[in-house]
Amino acid sequence: MTQIIGILRQAGIDLVATLPDSWLTPWLDAIEAEPGVKLVRVTREDEAVAICAGAWLGGRRAAVLAQSGGFLLSVNALAGYALHHHIPILLLLAQRGGTDDDQYYQIYKGKVTVPVLEALRLPYHVAKTSDDVALIPDAYRQATLSRGPVAVLLSKDALKA
Repeated sequence: MTQIIGILRQAGIDLVATLPDSWLTPWLDAIEAEPGVKLVRVTREDEAVAICAGAWLGGRRAAVLAQSGGFLLSVNALAGYALHHHIPILLLLAQRGGTDDDQYYQIYKGKVTVPVLEALRLPYHVAKTSDDVALIPDAYRQATLSRGPVAVLLSKDALKA
């Protein structure tokens, strides 16, 4: 889990807003133990989007860490805050509902996450392995340059970083 801390540091991320998911637990534990990154737990993922938008306006570099279902819940907040006001937000999303997921109720999330990202015209990247999480700093840079949200879809294997 030290790999993800180094990657967040490289991106300059100093705040992560999250609603826990079982796949995210190792990352949450590592982030919570890191004094240089503030972990903010929320009750709904759209709150995480609002916190990250406010953090950006206050001069911080923040990311949302959630599962893909949380992204789907957050579409209105993303459109209302980030897209409308051109606020960069990095979305680190556990890509639930794929072949590496064993929960039937996650399947629809796997079917609709990418089409929803595309409908919103949000750039996204797919991290299939733990080595692929190295793209996170570039994704944050893309969010900053484009002044809008950018998503990184994280497979179960990628979350082992």
